[in-house]
Amino acid sequence: MRAKLILVVLLSSVVFPHLFAAVVATYVPESQITLEIAPGPFTSDTVLGAKLGTFIITSTTGEIYTPSLVNIGEASDGIQVTGLMKDYQNGPFVQNTNTFYIISAAYPSGLGGEPVLQTLYNNLWPIIDWDSNTITQSVFYVEMYLVNTNKTNRNAQSLWRKAQFFKLDSPYLLPSGFNPRFSVAVAMDEDTNLGSYTNDDGTVNEVEGDYVVTDSVDGPDSTPIIGSGGYTNPDDPGSPGFYYGDVPLFPTFYFNFFEPEVSFSLESAFGSGKVTVNQAIIQVDNGVAGDTYTKNLTFTDTSTATSFQLFPSIGSASPIDYQLYLDNDPITKGTPFLWQNINPGLNAKDLMIGGINESDVINKVSGTYSGTITVTISTPN
Repeated sequence: MRAKLILVVLLSSVVFPHLFAAVVATYVPESQITLEIAPGPFTSDTVLGAKLGTFIITSTTGEIYTPSLVNIGEASDGIQVTGLMKDYQNGPFVQNTNTFYIISAAYPSGLGGEPVLQTLYNNLWPIIDWDSNTITQSVFYVEMYLVNTNKTNRNAQSLWRKAQFFKLDSPYLLPSGFNPRFSVAVAMDEDTNLGSYTNDDGTVNEVEGDYVVTDSVDGPDSTPIIGSGGYTNPDDPGSPGFYYGDVPLFPTFYFNFFEPEVSFSLESAFGSGKVTVNQAIIQVDNGVAGDTYTKNLTFTDTSTATSFQLFPSIGSASPIDYQLYLDNDPITKGTPFLWQNINPGLNAKDLMIGGINESDVINKVSGTYSGTITVTISTPN
């Protein structure tokens, strides 16, 4: 029995170094992505591009073997970027398309050292080299860029449609639905090259390599390269596109009630009577002076009825129906209310209650009745 126990321990000690949970990564996407001249490690003023984000890869053993980017097919071999550009120095800016490339910039000697650039092609590509290689930095940084060149010399010029041939302070569109997802992969040992631990379709042969757990997610297509809010086309902020220049500030809308909780007397809202119970407020930040805006407000409450209702705080008496108003305009429950002529800064409307049937209230159990109103703000189509 002791011999068997010793044998198990020895076998475990042989296998243990190949358990590959020692390498993990974090991806930090850029919060707002804009095109600029000579981004990051690029030095030529002919290069136009943007930093997309950074992989931060760590190893508890202090070694990372033959790292690569896999499952990259949707973003390799060039990305078509559309916008205003020209073909020659004194030519006009016209709507056209230019091929940009995703290039990784890795720092095997540490951040600030000389980077290794790789243009992504096909379904997988090395971060350093196809041959086996070992990173000995405790923290390994790999930046992702989208640029108008496929050259991996960071000092090289972009010879076709250089940066000056794109129009400053203009949006540039990416293909519809552009949302690339990559994974980082590594070899199991220092002697394994990239072709040995990957397959042509961009997947990993997990006998000789492994996917790197990134932000606690394992496996293929683990990491979205464009972060939430990264697109900066001011004409359509949520669509794939980047702005060339300083991003215009987008108006931001905040809705709230002046008081979070209010009370009123039911008698004041009987019949045609109305009582002001609160103020609805829309605050517009980064609005353009002289411009006005329009928003939809959809009011609901916790009941399933078509009308707004107040419920007894104690007991199970039937609810009381009421009508809601904004500045005397009736609100239909669950139907968008159009608030027009919203100005930059603070905007307010009186929130009023009325239309309570007096005869219904007389027959109710006395006590306190309450309700909760929820408002959803949206932009009209």
